[in-house]
Amino acid sequence: MPPREEGTCEARVVHGAKLAALAPLLPNAEGVQAAAERFRVLGDATRLRMLLALSLSELCVCDLTELLGITQTAASQHLKILRAYGLVRYRKEGRMAFYRLADSSLLGMLSGLRQRAGGREVANGGQSG
Repeated sequence: MPPREEGTCEARVVHGAKLAALAPLLPNAEGVQAAAERFRVLGDATRLRMLLALSLSELCVCDLTELLGITQTAASQHLKILRAYGLVRYRKEGRMAFYRLADSSLLGMLSGLRQRAGGREVANGGQSG
């Protein structure tokens, strides 16, 4: 018999009661697919940096381009994708478009990511104008 890979069970035992309790708590396949697509959108470094910035403050497109060192065209394309997945929303003020996170549940994840990546934390939790 070949040696087992480290970190695997040495005996096949299914814990039925535990699985029966967990199964109803898991989302269906369509829900998981939708979540996977959102995570795929977060896999782009520029979009993730945009979300990190927007977790700190509402910003106009011009501010985002300056802060991230990208063109307005690039920013607009990334923001279009983030809007399509419901991660950001914007408001118009005259000729300016101001973006903010659409889903406050992202704040905790982005705050943790910012801390692990060496960013500073903000006292008010972000989203200030």
